[in-house]
Amino acid sequence: MQKFELTIFRQSRVLVGLFLSPIALIGLIILGAELNNIFIGLLLFAVYLLTVYYFVVGHLTVSIDDEQLKFRWTRKLIFNYDEIEPLNIIDIKTIVIDSGQLLRKIITADRSIKINNAKVQVKDANKFIYQLSILTKKNDVREIDSWDEWADKGYIKAAYRINTVILVLATILVTTFIIMKGFNSRYLFLFLLFMPQLYLYGQQMKQKIKNNEK
Repeated sequence: MQKFELTIFRQSRVLVGLFLSPIALIGLIILGAELNNIFIGLLLFAVYLLTVYYFVVGHLTVSIDDEQLKFRWTRKLIFNYDEIEPLNIIDIKTIVIDSGQLLRKIITADRSIKINNAKVQVKDANKFIYQLSILTKKNDVREIDSWDEWADKGYIKAAYRINTVILVLATILVTTFIIMKGFNSRYLFLFLLFMPQLYLYGQQMKQKIKNNEK
């Protein structure tokens, strides 16, 4: 039996944490001001961030035993992930892997198992992905990335258009603010914080669309 320890950051939980963080920060700073002690607000926000981390992170042990994958979560006091039923390797149809090191999903004919190992605290993730690729190669399992999955579902062209519109509107908005109110480093910082990643996503989607049309 082989065992692999994985650190999991489920994307849906990450998005919830990111969405609530600005609200929590503003609310707790206001609370600190009401108490005449901003430090209390900042301290409570630090506690909030630790809670979000605890909410988001999961530790998953994957065992390979007798041509079967078995999954076991390390139990937490709260915010546990749903249990994953054992999976026969022969049933695997598709593996979704990004950048060769982020295992997103293992897909069978009747279910999709989300993994989403983290970029940090990698642990045994690379070893598991390599071993999984070897074990499934003889079954002619399809290995794709997330953009391929979006293309399969017919989402990628719409996502590319939306991404392009956001880039164009953001550029126009920042340029307009600079012209009307003068240069402000905050506008440039916000622009550079998000736009490079959106541009990279756009290039990846564009290339994927071209490849699919060949």
